[in-house]
Amino acid sequence: MHILNLRMKEIRKLRELYLEPGVLNTEAYMLVLRKKSFPDKQERVFKYLDLQEDNSVMSKKLYTVTNLDTLEEYKDIKELIIPDSIIYVDGNIAGFAMPLIRNHKNLGVLINNPNIDLKTKLFYLKQMGDIIDKVERINREDNRFQFGDLNEYNFIIDTNKEVKAIDLDSSYLGIGEPLNMAYYLLKNKYIRSLPEKYKTTKKGIVIPTDNTDLYCYNMILLNALSKENLYRRDIDTYYKYLDYIKGLSLPDTLLESLNNIYIPKNNINPKDCLEEIDPSLEKKLEYKTFQNKIL
Repeated sequence: MHILNLRMKEIRKLRELYLEPGVLNTEAYMLVLRKKSFPDKQERVFKYLDLQEDNSVMSKKLYTVTNLDTLEEYKDIKELIIPDSIIYVDGNIAGFAMPLIRNHKNLGVLINNPNIDLKTKLFYLKQMGDIIDKVERINREDNRFQFGDLNEYNFIIDTNKEVKAIDLDSSYLGIGEPLNMAYYLLKNKYIRSLPEKYKTTKKGIVIPTDNTDLYCYNMILLNALSKENLYRRDIDTYYKYLDYIKGLSLPDTLLESLNNIYIPKNNINPKDCLEEIDPSLEKKLEYKTFQNKIL
């Protein structure tokens, strides 16, 4: 783990990292650090945290970053952009830095763009599922890493059309209280109807597990297929939509995966069947089409 000390006057000279319209970033300033600041002479993204003196969040992130840097089996997954530097500003810990992926595109922006065809979206969502699967395979041996806040905006696409996972300082290493900022876990009150599957702390924060990560991934897939935030719909509407798409010749593995979300079965990763989805079904899969035909 590299340590870099900066002064505030140096911070003011740094340029901000360009974020595409639609990418929300409320907890940090994203700044570009020059090559000469690091032993490998590669630029870094400095996540300058704006936590309004919330030391508990900073300490959790610091614990995650410093420990994740020691877990070699996860560092071997090249698609994980793991923070590798701690940044001090005027003697105080101010955030973390990670390798800069130049000219990247945000996966969330692409997935939620109505002008991008379904085939392209599924191509990148398959890669996202591959990353989750690589982590899960390591977890079977030693369950130490969960994405926690797994959402499409925490993945990027590089110039080689390869998907990478970012924002890993918000991940969970299985110790202590998890951060209460997981987008899909916060927005869905219905998962709390399965406390054995989606466990919570005494404060009601959902504890990240393989089941929660796969729940998030399945919701991202479903949102892309339906063009609707179905994780916010009640369970009855959710299963009515599933009954509807069962008549559209979708892969059985995908249907099983979506069906498992609200029942006491482990969630599964349907990534390998995404290539079987017929892109010509795009219009029929839309929630609006379902509403017009069923509701």
